[in-house]
Amino acid sequence: MKRRPSLTVLWLMLVAAPAAAQHAGHASSLAGLRAGPAEEYRRVGEVQPGGALKVYGCFNNRQWCDVRSADARGWMPAQAIALNGGVATRVVPSVGFSLDAYWNAHYSGRDWTIESERALWREHTPGSAPELEILAPGEGLPAMGKPSIARRTKAETRADSERIQRDRAETERAKQEGAKRERAEQAERECIDKARAEQNVRGRGPVSEASATACRKASY
Repeated sequence: MKRRPSLTVLWLMLVAAPAAAQHAGHASSLAGLRAGPAEEYRRVGEVQPGGALKVYGCFNNRQWCDVRSADARGWMPAQAIALNGGVATRVVPSVGFSLDAYWNAHYSGRDWTIESERALWREHTPGSAPELEILAPGEGLPAMGKPSIARRTKAETRADSERIQRDRAETERAKQEGAKRERAEQAERECIDKARAEQNVRGRGPVSEASATACRKASY
């Protein structure tokens, strides 16, 4: 009787597939890369709109696709992928997901791929989790045991959101400070030009250092 190859063997065959099986594309919108084909998996990267992608296949539910960006390999929402030769879910092959084989191939050595972490994910069906607020209501750690997958994902998502908000706030502050500095410099130039014009009318020559300093103080 013939023995059927294991899912791990089949996945490794897919990982080693020739470049011809890849499909070129790009991100149609900002999207995160995940360590598995669902939102609940760890975030391993981010792709900006227009970022180049190699698409290897889409998960059985056709909602997530295995891709490589310039910086990382991971799973990305199919709706955020634009292929150079058609719609991702219609062109690329359907693939499965073997956690151990995929993580060994692309994330080996990272602290979150240790056995205790894998054990939490191994029996998980991608995309089967209900809303994180239902699985992990409230904040903080559970009274006993390790945090659940949902609770840990929720904490990571919150941390990502807070980081993005901080970055945006810092960018906005820098933008406002730059605009304020430009206005002050413009006001200083106008003040010096006015003082120079008055000096010329009076025939007193160039603007004095005292007048320039006064303009600078008045502008800032």
